[in-house]
This record gives sequence, structure tokens and C-alpha cells, in this order.
Amino acid sequence: MDQVQTYLIDYGLWFVFVGCILEGEVILVVAGFLAHIGLFEFWQVYGVAVIGAVTGDQFYYYLGRWRGEPIIRRVRAFSGRVNKAMTLIDRYHGWIIPASRYMYGFRILLPITFGMLRTPPSRFFFLNAASALPWAIIFTSAGYLLGQFALDLIQRANEHRGMAVLAVMLVAGVVGALIALQASRSPRPHRPE
Repeated sequence: MDQVQTYLIDYGLWFVFVGCILEGEVILVVAGFLAHIGLFEFWQVYGVAVIGAVTGDQFYYYLGRWRGEPIIRRVRAFSGRVNKAMTLIDRYHGWIIPASRYMYGFRILLPITFGMLRTPPSRFFFLNAASALPWAIIFTSAGYLLGQFALDLIQRANEHRGMAVLAVMLVAGVVGALIALQASRSPRPHRPE
């Protein structure tokens, strides 16, 4: 946590942007806390987080369209999760795009998989952007409003990942309910043969 704070102080909002391209919850909470103490502006952190999160998932989506299968074969961390990702997509295709932002361990794999499956780019972009808005406000606000308490909570959640994943998925279900209802009515993309 101290290292994250040091990088944020040294590199500012660029570190928030890059962190949100990856899995930036911890970075975003720390940046929210730093906004609370006056180092950053809250809405700047929020805006950079949204842009970074959308940029990251769009990058992974297009990476999946371009070279998805070779990447999934080569990255060992994805090997045990690919079948689970496909099962989730087959079962919940409509809501899994916005929910994927909240799914620990699938956050990079699912956009790659949606790219491989040739999900329409405009549909992916809309649902990706729509999910980034609440995601960024939740974690930025957590740092801003709860400060050190939120950091300790995330540290404990990291130690109890299973429960943390369940809690985050519940939040994602509530936040994405309306989007999911609409998206589930759209036709599913066809798997490449």
C-alpha cells in the first residue's frame, strides 16, 4: 500500500490511468484517499479511472479479436479459467460484459474472450463504458470517504478472496441489472469454428 501511495505521489494521475488499465481497485482507493487529503481532485481521479478502465478493456477486446487464441494458449494464468469464462458467456452473455469488471481473475480474460467471439464492437464498447462509470465511482468514493478504513478492508478482502469475489459480484449484479436486462435480449455472437 505504501508503494502504491509513493507511485501515486511521484507519477500522479498517470499512475491511476495505467493502474486502471490493469486491475486498479487498490490504486483507485489510494488515489481517492489522496483526493480526500487534497493531493488530487476527486473528479479528476474519477475521470482518469473511467478512461483508463475503458481503454484497458477495449485494448484487451481488440487483442482478443486479433490474436486471442494464441494468447490464451500461452498465458498460463488463463489456462484453467478459459472453460469457466466460456461457460459464463454462454449462460449469462448479456450481463457478463458489465459484470466482468467486478470479477477477480477474469477481468482481462473476459474482454479477450469477447474479442475472440467477435462480439459486436459497438455493443462491447457501450457495455464496457457503462460498467466503468459505477466501478470508478465506487472505488474512488471508497478511498475518498473511508480513507484508511477502506485500505484495511481491501487488504483483508485480498486475504479472503472468495468472499470478496462474492461480495463484488453481488454489487455488480445490482449495478448492472438494468443494463443486463437490455443486453440479454440482444443476439449472441457466434463462436468461430
